[in-house]
Amino acid sequence: MAIKILADISKCLGSQAAVARAAGVKPPSLHKWVRIPAGRVLAIEAAVRKKGGIIDRYSMRPDIYGDSPNPNAQKSVA
Repeated sequence: MAIKILADISKCLGSQAAVARAAGVKPPSLHKWVRIPAGRVLAIEAAVRKKGGIIDRYSMRPDIYGDSPNPNAQKSVA
């Protein structure tokens, strides 16, 4: 696999074939990816969440979605 995040997703979903199914592509296509295609991110994110994983769209494509919002961040009261 060309990128580390795909290895992490594969580990979460159980196999590269499972990632390919979630993305709606054939398994060999994953080896060509230098990053996850924008049109596949949300489907993969949904599959990861269904498995109880924590990999989200922000970690898959920070160039599109930016930094992950942190709902636990403390806000200043000053």
